Amino acid sequence: RMAEEEKTGPIQEKDEILVVYVQVHEKEIEVSCGSGTQRVKWLGHVGIARYDEETYEGWRQLGIPVTIEKVDMEAGGKSELNMGQVIREVLQDGDRVKVTTSLTPNGSG
Repeated sequence: RMAEEEKTGPIQEKDEILVVYVQVHEKEIEVSCGSGTQRVKWLGHVGIARYDEETYEGWRQLGIPVTIEKVDMEAGGKSELNMGQVIREVLQDGDRVKVTTSLTPNGSG
C-alpha cells in the first residue's frame, strides 16, 4: 500500500473541510463534515435525512443507520466502520461510505 501523496493547495490544515460521499440505497449524498470531529454514526443519520431531498426527513422512510461501510474504490472492497469512531480518524476527504438502513425505501425512485 503506497503512502498517501501530500495534499498540496491553498487550504491550511486548520481550515480543512472533510467531504465524505455517503451512499444511501441508490443515492449518493455529498456530506460536508467540517473538521470531521463527529462520529461515523452522524454520517449515517445525515445521509438518511438527506435521502429525502425536499424535507430532509429521510428517516421516515429509512429509519436508522444499521451499518456504515467504507468503500474502497480502487480495490472494490468494503470494510465496516465502528459507529462510535471519529470521522477524521477513519476517513479522509473524498472517501465514500455506504449506509445500510433499518427500513427499505418504498420504491419511490
